[in-house]
Amino acid sequence: MPNAWSEQGVSATSLFPIRRVRSLEILSTDELNVIHLASLDLLENLGVKVFSNEALKILDESGANVDYSKQTAKIPQHLVDEALKKCPKTIRLSARNQELDVVLDGRHIFGTTDGTGLATIDLDTGERRQPTKDDVRKTALMVDALDHINMYYPTVTPLDCPGHAHVLHEYEAALNNTEKHFISGATYLPEEADFLLQMASTLVGGKEELMKQPIISAVACMMSPLIIPLKETEAALEFAKYHVPVILMTMPLTGATGPITVAGSILVGNAQILGGIVALQMASAGTPIIYSSYPLSMELKTGAFSVAFPEATLVTVGHIRMAKYYGLPSYGGGTVSSSKVPDEQAAYEKSLCALTCMLAGGDVCGTIGLFENYTVLCYEQMLIDYEMYEYMLKIAAGIEVNDETLAIETIYKVGAEGHFLAEKHTLKHANEVWAPMLSDPRPYATWKEAGSKSVVERARDKVREILSSHKPPDLDSGVKRRVHEVVEEGEKRIPH
Repeated sequence: MPNAWSEQGVSATSLFPIRRVRSLEILSTDELNVIHLASLDLLENLGVKVFSNEALKILDESGANVDYSKQTAKIPQHLVDEALKKCPKTIRLSARNQELDVVLDGRHIFGTTDGTGLATIDLDTGERRQPTKDDVRKTALMVDALDHINMYYPTVTPLDCPGHAHVLHEYEAALNNTEKHFISGATYLPEEADFLLQMASTLVGGKEELMKQPIISAVACMMSPLIIPLKETEAALEFAKYHVPVILMTMPLTGATGPITVAGSILVGNAQILGGIVALQMASAGTPIIYSSYPLSMELKTGAFSVAFPEATLVTVGHIRMAKYYGLPSYGGGTVSSSKVPDEQAAYEKSLCALTCMLAGGDVCGTIGLFENYTVLCYEQMLIDYEMYEYMLKIAAGIEVNDETLAIETIYKVGAEGHFLAEKHTLKHANEVWAPMLSDPRPYATWKEAGSKSVVERARDKVREILSSHKPPDLDSGVKRRVHEVVEEGEKRIPH
């Protein structure tokens, strides 16, 4: 038969999970323009509060209107325009295993864990307890085993380690248990950043090589409303010296630290991100910036707030669209929930939030594993979230239409009364069909005979299987020893 679709340039190659359906147009181009112009107005006429003297000086020397006594900077439009031009539009996030590098280019969707929780639901007892370095080790190992989770953000802050050096212990545990890219969260001091850079440099052969192969990236939270904070900013400036990707994250709480309206909180968050971009690009031109948004929404009648209310999701979507508007990679949304246990609330909040943000065009989604507004780790939920995330990847990849996928020749061959089970076309594409890890599609009698296990029970069994059987390649013994020496040195020298 004539290959009409090939003649139109449509590839028959399966592009899952690279290809995605057209992004949801939640905001029109005109509305994006309005938010951008309003952001420029805020930055130039109201300005931002800048608690870092180093950042203030950078902004002052670059042409911003700085008031040192009030710690404010009014940033003119031309500086924003200049800073945005300096931002790379495609960013490579390298990994310990270079075959696992990812490229944020607007055409891929990548997954990660959620980060820095303050409690763990114990896998054996089901009770909450303090998080440990062993939790970081175990969750990094799980990420290493899960194909479509591409980077590791430490799921918890280990409270059995010295608090002033916890980020070093997180990285050490991650390096020894996953080959994937590492995201450092909660890095508050330039000294912490320096020791993390030393650890990463040990693996790649020095800080100059780290600029070519950034196996680490760093989160820097911008405080709402309109605050460029002290500690996160100075740590980010240290990372920027070596062009380590910086994830500028805004977290407005609608009705409290952001306007109660969705559009207002999108505006405040966007202005913060632009202010942070100017400071970093004026300090180290070409620093890779990832635009990130993790807002919360408050219900004012009770004062309750959640990462998973519709308004919070819409603010995230607005920021994903603003990142697209600027041509920047985005990091936001995912399987977020304010639930306390793996229940129906967790299921609908996590699935609706993640799918919406993914379809809006987010580059990094997923954020698997945490409950209660990013604060509580649950091992079983990590795998349940991963199951949902893989399902969503399949949807986001869309439907490819060409000769091969339409199966026209095979349909003609089988005819009206045949079946497709034995056809070569079926066998060729069988592995493309989604196969669940946890979901049980069997009939009731079969499920009952197999033990009547819930999805949480099946997830618990699978977690134990992964932890007992998966083993990533060991670090070189010399590298491993040097990394540990840096951790010990950091414990002594980081201020606390």
